[in-house]
Amino acid sequence: MKIMVQDRTMIVEQPRCVWVEQVPFSDKGAIASNSKRAPILGTYPSMNRAKEVLKEVFEYQRNGRYNFYMPQE
Repeated sequence: MKIMVQDRTMIVEQPRCVWVEQVPFSDKGAIASNSKRAPILGTYPSMNRAKEVLKEVFEYQRNGRYNFYMPQE
């Protein structure tokens, strides 16, 4: 699966590990990955929203879709 990062500057092949983490010193949540070139795929207003986006990524993959655009918010 290919993922277009949130700022639309890069496409990455889905890395092996993708997770949600707290953005330091804020209430925002981020989708992080083990990709060396794009460790942060997107940042969202809350941890809950970041978890929703992570679930969307999983659902796309599970349904056999090949491309995912990280939502711009």
